[in-house]
Amino acid sequence: MDAVDRAVAQGVLGTRFLVYPQVPHLSGYGTPETVWISTPPDLIRSGPEDHRIYVRDPLLDKEPYDYPYLPPFVGETFPPAQAGFDGHFDQLSLTSRQFLSAHAFASVSRVLDIWESYLGKPIVWYFAETFERLEIIPFVDWENAQSGYGYLELGRERGIDGGNYPYALNFDVIAHEVGHAILFSLFGTPTGGLTQGDFGPFHEASSDLVSLLSFLNFDSGMDRLLRHCNGNLLVLNELNRIAELTGDRQIRLASNARRMSEVTAEIHDRSRPFTGAVFDTIVHVYHAALVHEGLADERLLGIDIKDVDQSDMQRISDFTSRAFRARPFMFKSMLIRARDEVALALAQAWPRLDADDLSFEKAAALVVDSSDRVAPMLAEKFDENFSWREIL
Repeated sequence: MDAVDRAVAQGVLGTRFLVYPQVPHLSGYGTPETVWISTPPDLIRSGPEDHRIYVRDPLLDKEPYDYPYLPPFVGETFPPAQAGFDGHFDQLSLTSRQFLSAHAFASVSRVLDIWESYLGKPIVWYFAETFERLEIIPFVDWENAQSGYGYLELGRERGIDGGNYPYALNFDVIAHEVGHAILFSLFGTPTGGLTQGDFGPFHEASSDLVSLLSFLNFDSGMDRLLRHCNGNLLVLNELNRIAELTGDRQIRLASNARRMSEVTAEIHDRSRPFTGAVFDTIVHVYHAALVHEGLADERLLGIDIKDVDQSDMQRISDFTSRAFRARPFMFKSMLIRARDEVALALAQAWPRLDADDLSFEKAAALVVDSSDRVAPMLAEKFDENFSWREIL
């Protein structure tokens, strides 16, 4: 039993941090949520750093890592984020440089905790033979973010208002990049390189799903999401807009109607049908649960959510909005059920993938097989959605 396991056995809840479920400039998300990460206070040092992750915030401008230049960063750094007198990090000023470090650290830790829970086992970094821990660089003057061999570097978005918005405060972006590291750790890399077959597009789709499902593990985030859309997840919202940016923009949409015959070879475009199929499955499981519990009219299940027009969207809202206002916590409970069933199916499928023989079709078949062990009805819906997307 390691130190973290002993702390859990002794009833230590972990360490408190403040994390924005969505970017703080998004309406309704200007206040961060208090989250607990699994590492107890006496095992987190200033930085922050623990047994899995450490943060280094360069004092001077740093070029992004590029092979053969890899961690550790050994230059001068800003003063590290320090815990309060009680060992927690939720006392830091939200406008301080140190909060960027703490937020990035907590976001990565949060994603790891969530997916280790779904996987039922610790995630061993794929770079563990070279680097014991993941290095986080919370700010690089660079309009990008990247997860690489032993590191996570976070740049910034140049907003349409001319301002700089650090990705260290963008949980979606961080979760997506950590998703790549988790996937590499679960099924490795192909011997033919990252551009082999569907490996790259599948990685992008799955990392988007890591981000989407991780967001749904924020209590306040789920509350705001459901209030914003009155229980109708198909309305353009913070769940299906992956990596929210300034000015009402997003990097990609999880809710889309793309089929494999309609996409290009571009890695992100080719990822969309798989992401869309999984998102549709989340929505269907959610809708089915609402109907089963008497929270929505059974006619809701007769609407094809893959191809809805404005009148269909209005009908869905009619079926959900009044009931949601009356019983919001029941709607939340149904969404939690959908979240966990889909996440468990993905988590059971990913370790079974072969990086050298990975295609969307084979990945989808494994997801269907894994979901059958979670809930047979889930497998049927996955199969239907993957088939409609021309993946199966």
